[in-house]
This record gives sequence, C-alpha cells and structure tokens, in this order.
Amino acid sequence: MRLGVLEHGHGRAARWFQKIVVTLMGHEVDDVVKTAMHRPGFFGRHFFAYGQEVLRGPSFWTVAEREHLAAVSSELNECPFCVRVHTETARLAGHHDVRPELAAVITFITLLNRGGVTAADAAAVRAAGVPVEALVEALHVNTIFNIVNRLGNAFGWSWDSDEHVHAAARVIQRTRYRLPGLVLR
Repeated sequence: MRLGVLEHGHGRAARWFQKIVVTLMGHEVDDVVKTAMHRPGFFGRHFFAYGQEVLRGPSFWTVAEREHLAAVSSELNECPFCVRVHTETARLAGHHDVRPELAAVITFITLLNRGGVTAADAAAVRAAGVPVEALVEALHVNTIFNIVNRLGNAFGWSWDSDEHVHAAARVIQRTRYRLPGLVLR
C-alpha cells in the first residue's frame, strides 16, 4: 500500500531537500529517505544512525561484504527494491568473490531467516574462522534489512528506472548513509 504521506507529509526542510535532489540528480529521493524524513524523531534519525554505524563503521567485514549481506538479507525477505540497490552498491564497493567466512555467515543468516539456527550452526560459522564479533556485526546487517525490507514491501517502495537504482547506489557510496541533519529534525 503506497502511503500518500510519504509523498506529501514532510516538513519544510525535507521538502526543500527533495527539490534540490530532483534538480541536481534528475530523480526524486528514494523511498527509504522519504520514509525517514516523514517522522525523523520516531524512525528516520535513529534508523540512519544505526545503519551508518553498522554498514559503514569499523568492522571485520568490508563495505562491499556488508552491502552483499544487505542484498542477501533482502533476497531472503523478498524485497526487490533493496536487492537491486544493495547489489549495485556492493558492486560499486568492489564486491567480487565471496570469501569462506562470508559464505559461512550467509548460510547462517539464511538458516536464521528461514526458521532458526542451532548452537551447531553457530559453531560451523566459528569453525570457518569468523570471530564472534564478526558474526554479531553480520547479524546487525541482517537486522537492519529485516526491518527495512518489511517497510519496503508494506509501503510498496519502487524505483523509477535502472538509472535511479544506479544513482541511489552512487549516493549511498558517496554519503555513507548520512543525510543532512536538517532534514532529520
């Protein structure tokens, strides 16, 4: 269900920001940003801070690997909106091969999203050389996308074109998941 408030329910600073983006980029801001700007004190400010820390902060995983995990989680949650942009963002970040540690975590996340994991599943990830902290970091990526994928699917988020997807991925790479503070007030 597409909510009209995501198109028209923003404060003055957010409306100006959207106009500037359209003028400079030739595309509207994406639906994640529109959602974040609608009620920034309730969702947007906190969600973007969490996302920035998890997806761009210090980590065992490279940026490309975290973006790949985002795409995998989104695929598991059947969210084509997020699969498209995070697959492209992973590509821009230099994602090529899946190292054994990442493959082990992908298996773990797949099991988790499909019904649950056991201590033996966690032991298999550890045996693949994944430190406990790295598994926790991967679970944070999965948590973010378990949230945002459900929002995307519920609200009918979509892309105007392939170019819009590529532009959004470039913006994610450039801004590192930061939005101007003014639009998240």
